[in-house]
Amino acid sequence: MYDIHAHILPGVDDGPDSMEASVEMARAAVENGTHVMLATPHRKDVTERWSVGHIVGLVDELNARVRAERLDFRLLLGMENHLDTALPAEISAGRALPMNGSRYILVEMPFFGRPEFIDSCLAQVMDLGLVPVLAHPERIEAFQRDIGLLKEFVGLGMVSQITAGSLLGRWGDEVKGFTSELLEMGLAHVIASDTHTPGEPRPPGLAAGAEAAARIVGTAKAQAMVASTPRRILEDLPVKWPQE
Repeated sequence: MYDIHAHILPGVDDGPDSMEASVEMARAAVENGTHVMLATPHRKDVTERWSVGHIVGLVDELNARVRAERLDFRLLLGMENHLDTALPAEISAGRALPMNGSRYILVEMPFFGRPEFIDSCLAQVMDLGLVPVLAHPERIEAFQRDIGLLKEFVGLGMVSQITAGSLLGRWGDEVKGFTSELLEMGLAHVIASDTHTPGEPRPPGLAAGAEAAARIVGTAKAQAMVASTPRRILEDLPVKWPQE
């Protein structure tokens, strides 16, 4: 499986605080069936406290550590880019990273409210030739209040990434129900872990989330959400709906 949203780099954001914990997360991911993971540290933390060069070095170090342990695991680099008016310029400056250097970029909408800049900023991102992958829409108030907004964005070609834990009730029954609704409506395309810890409360597993999704959309579509679709994103290939 391919996990395209993970806070695995040590000491960068609210993920693990040591390289040892990061290796433990990689080990837990492999045990759960994930062999390729995209590190997605928060852009705000990288910009304010570190640098792109620093996180590149951490990815290299972690990959070296897992190779030394003979783990079948590969870490790639992306970023969770919170959506604000500075994002298009930060992309152009190389401080807001796409997913593994591809046309896809992980974008986190504001959790609360519906700022007026949302539509224009997403349009500017797409004008740069990038495809926004909307992080955990099931936990975003604007989509919870107006599912038509997410439908509009998907119609423009954006990708919707739900979190495995949402399907398991990790954020409560309301979020769980809304996530199921997104699946039923074809408004969820990828399942990722959004992991922050080696174990609970935010572990790196995808298998249980895929099983929960399979009960809603069937096994083939659920497997595509953790395998072929995220793989195509990381390999900079087009993705098509409905999933095959």
